[in-house]
Amino acid sequence: MLKMLLDAAGGIVVTNDGNAILRELDLAHPAAKSMIELSRTQDEEVGDGTTSVIVLAGEMLHVAEDFINKNYHPTVICRELSGMEGVCFTAYSKSLEDAVAALDKIAMSIDVKDRYCRFNHVS
Repeated sequence: MLKMLLDAAGGIVVTNDGNAILRELDLAHPAAKSMIELSRTQDEEVGDGTTSVIVLAGEMLHVAEDFINKNYHPTVICRELSGMEGVCFTAYSKSLEDAVAALDKIAMSIDVKDRYCRFNHVS
C-alpha cells in the first residue's frame, strides 16, 4: 500500500518502502533513532524486510517494558530477551519445514530445454 508523506522541504513523497518512510521522520528519542538505524541496516544488508524488522523489534521492546517497569537491570533484560531466541528459531525452523513440504507437494518437473513446456508451466 502506498503512503503519501511530506518531506522536510515540503515536497510530496509517495512510497511503500518502510525504510523510506522512517528516513523522513525527524526523531530525537534514542530508541526511535535506534529503530531507524535498525531499518536502515536491514535495507542495506538484505534489501527487504524493513517493516518486519521494526515490528519484531517493537514486540521485543513491548516484552521488555514489563522488565523496565520492574526496574530490572538492562543486562538482565537482554539475557531474558536472548532466551526468546531459541523459541523464535524453533518456530522459524518448523515454519521453514512446513513451507518446504508444501512446495514439494505442488512441485513438478519440467524440461528446461522444451520452450513450450517452460511457457505452459510458468504462465
